[in-house]
Amino acid sequence: MSFADLFVSKAHAIAWVSTKIIQNTKKTTAPTAESSWGFFDTVGLWFSYAVNILIFVIIFFLILKLIRLLYEIYTSKRLVYIQVSLPRADSKLDKEKETKKDFKEKIGIMSIFYKAVHKINELSFVDAILNMIFNHAKISLEIAYNEGQVHFYLVTYRECSTLVTQQITSNYPDAEVKIIDKKDYIDIKPAGYTLKAVSSGKVNTDIFPIKTYKYFEDDPLSSITNAFWTLKKTDKAVFQMVIKPLGQAWNKKAKKWASLVAKWQYKKWIKASLWMELIQKILDPFYWILNRFINNEETAGSNAPGASGWDSYKIFNQAEQESHKAVWELAGQQWFQASIRFLVASLDETSAKEWLHNLLSVTWIFTDEYNNQLDDPRVSEDLFSFILTPIRYIAFKFKLIWLLQNKSVFSIDELSTLYHFPDINYNKSPVIKWLEYKMITPPSNLKSPREPLILNDYKRDNFWNIYTKDWSLLKVDENKNLFKDENKNFVLITGETVNVEKEWDRKWKPTDDWKMPISEEAQRYIWGFPLFKDWVLMWVNEYRNIKTPIYFARKDRGRHHYIIWKSWGWKSVFIGYLARQDLWAGDWLCIIDPHGDLVEDVISFTPKERAKDVIIFDPSDTERPMWLNLLDIISRDPNLRAIEKDRAAMDATSIFIKIFNEEIFGPRIQHYFRNGCLTLMDDEDEGGTLIDVPRLFVDDAFMKYKVSKIKNPVVKSFWEHEYANTGDREKQEMIPYFSSKFWPFITNTTIRNIIGQPKSAFNLREIMDNQKVLMVNLSKWLIGDLNAQLLWLIFVSKINMAAMSRADIAEDKRKDFYLYVDEFQNFATDTFGEILSEARKYHLALIMAHQYIAQIGWNKKNDGKPSIKDAVFWNAWTIMSFKVGAEDAEYLEKEYAPLLSQQDIIWIANFTAYCKLNIDNATTRPFDMKTFWDNTYKNKEVTKVIKEYSRKMYWRKKEYVDMEIESRLWIIKSEEPKIDNESKASDEPKI
Repeated sequence: MSFADLFVSKAHAIAWVSTKIIQNTKKTTAPTAESSWGFFDTVGLWFSYAVNILIFVIIFFLILKLIRLLYEIYTSKRLVYIQVSLPRADSKLDKEKETKKDFKEKIGIMSIFYKAVHKINELSFVDAILNMIFNHAKISLEIAYNEGQVHFYLVTYRECSTLVTQQITSNYPDAEVKIIDKKDYIDIKPAGYTLKAVSSGKVNTDIFPIKTYKYFEDDPLSSITNAFWTLKKTDKAVFQMVIKPLGQAWNKKAKKWASLVAKWQYKKWIKASLWMELIQKILDPFYWILNRFINNEETAGSNAPGASGWDSYKIFNQAEQESHKAVWELAGQQWFQASIRFLVASLDETSAKEWLHNLLSVTWIFTDEYNNQLDDPRVSEDLFSFILTPIRYIAFKFKLIWLLQNKSVFSIDELSTLYHFPDINYNKSPVIKWLEYKMITPPSNLKSPREPLILNDYKRDNFWNIYTKDWSLLKVDENKNLFKDENKNFVLITGETVNVEKEWDRKWKPTDDWKMPISEEAQRYIWGFPLFKDWVLMWVNEYRNIKTPIYFARKDRGRHHYIIWKSWGWKSVFIGYLARQDLWAGDWLCIIDPHGDLVEDVISFTPKERAKDVIIFDPSDTERPMWLNLLDIISRDPNLRAIEKDRAAMDATSIFIKIFNEEIFGPRIQHYFRNGCLTLMDDEDEGGTLIDVPRLFVDDAFMKYKVSKIKNPVVKSFWEHEYANTGDREKQEMIPYFSSKFWPFITNTTIRNIIGQPKSAFNLREIMDNQKVLMVNLSKWLIGDLNAQLLWLIFVSKINMAAMSRADIAEDKRKDFYLYVDEFQNFATDTFGEILSEARKYHLALIMAHQYIAQIGWNKKNDGKPSIKDAVFWNAWTIMSFKVGAEDAEYLEKEYAPLLSQQDIIWIANFTAYCKLNIDNATTRPFDMKTFWDNTYKNKEVTKVIKEYSRKMYWRKKEYVDMEIESRLWIIKSEEPKIDNESKASDEPKI
């Protein structure tokens, strides 16, 4: 419809009304000259009134538009950005659960969402007023292409966001509904990009619908997402539809018009263009005033067919009947006012224009020949793009319902057709960003801790800065510790330097006492979540946009904790989170780290009050080797000592079988080795070490001396009968082969100085009972793979023996001791299986992690005993899996059934885990947890101090150790080097 046609039609209407005025005036006025002049005066007066009213209406209309625009721009800072992702749900299990017949039923779910959000303009009285004056109740529905993937967003005001997210999660329970920060939202106009944009809307009168999903043979969303697929990965594009609910007045009009359409009394008209619409809005009030001035005007359409008597309906063809049926069906639905925009940004203008035209061509699929279609304004928009593109960008950025563009009215079915969430069965476009894993609600019996974990901390302001005695504020670093400049001095937030002492007696204390930080008791937090006594914060479950912290109770941790994750995962980070919380809570623990980074990280979180509790075992420090003797018996009770000797001999045998395999370390060698260990341990005066075992078989004097100390008659019989009667040839064949298994450790100075000392540097039973912390750094890159493996296995054996020795005290007096073992497949011996099955009653709890199940064996062993894998899954009541391989996922699917499939387990997102938690001696249904990164309370400087303290307290200087071991190897009668205890104490660092 052209501007001239519109203007002529309005002029004709005004002329017709004016004629009616003249006719009515003639009926009541005498035809005199004076009355004629009076008539023209009256017409002129009424015309001036009409013009004034028209001007007032135009000004009011423009001011209202301006106010609404400014309001929407001002309140855009309160917009909430919601990202919706759905799982692929294409596994066999998901397909078996599918109940929807076709894509139409799937799209129909979205109509329920629109029905619910139609009430956002009536949330409260204030919202109703704001919506009446401004465009307050609105939602921006967006499909965005960014970095090669298609994302689905909804943007609305904060007060409406709860309703929107709840309705999404109610209708799409498996969806991830995430409120994102604006910086994570698409930047449609980055530097160096060219932006092109157009708007769209209905071509014909709004009462006539576009083609809806009910009349499609395939999901129309596929056409939109496939259009995005043609874009380059560097390009950016958005399909935006800003909607605002309309009230009951529009529904009444829609029903009235639908009735007129059925009687052929209401025909579709091409909607006026933007500028014609403005002219129409200016002329409409004037026409309305003149029309209402006539009281006896003829009713429009009075001569239409069926206007009198019973309505007579025109006979339509089938297509017309279907179109009228569609109008009737949609007239009873809720309606939304909407504005549609397409935006594309590319590195060059030609590509941006080409991709925009490709996206815009998708609108033709919504054409209903007998009803309506979306317009394609590419010609006019291209012509005035230098003006319209910035306007479209502003409208997109602030989510404006109108800004110099076509507004249309859509029913719920039409909106559901244009914007709905994808389904993998019908939308197979490779660019859709799917939620790769299934989100599961946390267990209903999840416990809530109550008693907070208190620590000695500094008094801080809201930004974590630290108060001094004179109420100045000291600056903090990224870990919220005291910031220190290059000279190790403190700094005030004003930039002023606070000098500190560097001597031991006042080290790190300000020279000015008034600048001393104020200490106070405070509660600890990780990632904003509080910590509690006797609980550890694992991670957070985020389901339906609700974050639920997962706390694990002390009483439930005793049934062991199993973690599996591929390499380059967060196993060590997760273990570190748990270990630091145990450290803060004053618990007893041991960490065995095959890489070293985990130990370094946990030490840096040590609070001052626990600094002296930490013992660090680091075999790579060759200057001060620490002693560790597997054959060192710690029990004092004679009966328990005998049991511990047998256990130590069996453990030592298992260790060498683990290292050399049973084919090499065969039954005959095992027999010799076991008796040798028992022989050395029976000498309770001098004891023995692993490097002394081969010496029993090659040094007759040493063997006779040790045999004289034997108390075990069976072991003594071995030497006096079995070994004494062994032929020389057999000894010549067996003994060198047997001894060769020990020479890698005897000739290696590093490992020899550790395992070659008869007394261990620390007593693991005392560590368990006396609130100590043992950090074991067994980095194989520093000490060698074979040496690291031997020490790993010795530690596990020693810890097991220490735990079993707790049988001499009542169970209620046994303190919980947490053993963290990373890459625990290195310790997978029968001893480790025994810890899993037996240690719980001695309050030894394992937290074990590794990479894949095959590392710990799949099947039962040849002797019929369960494998380590069986022991793990039978005894670990808390199971966590991060990203795993297909073979492991197939096995874990049985653990997580029926909620999770193999594909769910494989495709879980990075830094996310599925977990079955032990609560009240019962394993929960699986649920997912998200990880977080938080280094609050980390202090790298404390690591150096604690290391130095541990070195001087528990380690010996290398020269003394060398002298002792040389003396033992060659039976040189020399006096034991004396260590000056006073000198050792003087070396103790002050903490």
